[in-house]
Amino acid sequence: SDDPMERAMEIANYVGGNDATMVQRYKRAIDEGGAMELSKGLQRERALALAHYLEAVQDGTTFEGAKKFITDETRPRSKL
Repeated sequence: SDDPMERAMEIANYVGGNDATMVQRYKRAIDEGGAMELSKGLQRERALALAHYLEAVQDGTTFEGAKKFITDETRPRSKL
């Protein structure tokens, strides 16, 4: 779409269709990492990604939830 507001809504709907926990984690990484000098921001984003991975591996349900989300034929699909 050429209309910026319409395009913004398309992107928001796409993001909103994702797992809420994952969206929150990405937002945190962007907010925290983006507020720092580039090299420190990238380090922070990596640290958050590693912490999430370790939590996901230990909780035992995250990968099943991710698999269910990915294979859900009824969830909205990206048009981006």
